[in-house]
Amino acid sequence: MKNFLTSLMIVLSLGLCGLIWFQWQRETVNRQQMQMMADRTRHRDGKIQSLDDLVRITQTEVTRLDSLKKELIEQVKSNTVQIVTLDNELDRTKSDNEVKTKQLVAYKEALDRANDAIKKQNEDVTRQNEELKKVAEERNEMALKFNKVATEFNELAAKWNTLQEQLAKAATNAPPTK
Repeated sequence: MKNFLTSLMIVLSLGLCGLIWFQWQRETVNRQQMQMMADRTRHRDGKIQSLDDLVRITQTEVTRLDSLKKELIEQVKSNTVQIVTLDNELDRTKSDNEVKTKQLVAYKEALDRANDAIKKQNEDVTRQNEELKKVAEERNEMALKFNKVATEFNELAAKWNTLQEQLAKAATNAPPTK
């Protein structure tokens, strides 16, 4: 029985060693799984923390964009009012421009007519000056002729007077002899 007990002890010891080895293996696998789960948990916690930070940043950005949107909407409203005002001014300016363009055309036509009239007047003045020069030349010729005739008349009158004096000297109150 001694052998049996020893063998039983050895078998039980080996069984116990196998059991311990099995438990250690299982423990090692469990610890590895626990470590992986802890790593996953830390990784998830990190992701959750980053997502929380991202959510907070996103909320801040959304708030900033909402306020910016409100400002832009107000600016669009004021721009719309300014656009309407500028459109009205543009229409008014266009109509004024059309009126002034028509006036400009009328003034240009009047200026052209006035220029044509002035050109005609200048032509008339030039023609009249030429005619006046001709008349002046004719007057000068007439004056020369008159002066010549007057000189000849004066010479003739002088000759006449000389003849009259000679006749008066030669004349007597006696009847002429026959």
